Amino acid sequence: MAFLLCLAAPLASAAAAAEDSRTPIYIHRAATGNLEGLKNGIGLTVEACRAAKNLPPGGPVKLPSDEYLRKLQVVESEEYFDKASHAGYNTYRKVAADPASGSCELALFTERHAWAGQECGQATNGGSASMKELLDYENPVVPKVELNTVAASRAGCGKKAKAYDLTGLPAEDAGGARCVWDSDVVAKSMREAGLTAEGHKKDSPAADYCLYERQPIYVYNGHHELVVLKGSGSTQGDVLDGLLGETTAFLNDRLLSMTDGTPIPAERFSAAAVRSFVSQPAKTSLGDRR
Repeated sequence: MAFLLCLAAPLASAAAAAEDSRTPIYIHRAATGNLEGLKNGIGLTVEACRAAKNLPPGGPVKLPSDEYLRKLQVVESEEYFDKASHAGYNTYRKVAADPASGSCELALFTERHAWAGQECGQATNGGSASMKELLDYENPVVPKVELNTVAASRAGCGKKAKAYDLTGLPAEDAGGARCVWDSDVVAKSMREAGLTAEGHKKDSPAADYCLYERQPIYVYNGHHELVVLKGSGSTQGDVLDGLLGETTAFLNDRLLSMTDGTPIPAERFSAAAVRSFVSQPAKTSLGDRR
């Protein structure tokens, strides 16, 4: 499962010129997993760990409580927008057997990625060890952090912000702000071009993104970026989700909180903030959270 699935950008194309409405915006989204799938996935990691250590199969795995797993934020993201500045801090969590444990005890593992910088200047990109590396039972790795400075593409610099034509499209409450589904925007554009198209379907397995109705549009790393408030994608009958319980989290993040117009500390767009975020512990004890 690619961690960056939860960062996929909307596909709708811009239509009409709009005034610059780029107020400082903070977005906090997260998603939980499929409970039974998460349980299955934990059991699979224990089996893999025991096999790698030549341990006997053992009895049933003592899992964290259902309450703990239901509340576990498998994916979490925080985004900051402030005119030419943008930052994103993304987290992926998994309960699994610990490769460093002689008896394959469970622990909470965390993978983190961050990007912070300016649309026409430099930015810092950072990441911790991947979940695949953290849970490599044959060749366990020491958690590491990678940081690099990237120069933004000039492609988007100086271009006027554009907005979509939302006339006639349904909007819904995302939990504190209204949004319009990207698929509805695409379908409207296709119908206006004489093509047959359907918009958002609640039970569709296709990934969809609900865009902040006010449509402040930002540019970073040379690309137009819209403010996404939540995602959607049905996992009904999805085999992988049944095995691991994570697909539903990557597709269905929800808005936890947001601010629009509240000043954002400049530090959130700094290299130091990226370094601090990705340098947090990759493994923590479950403690009494079972």
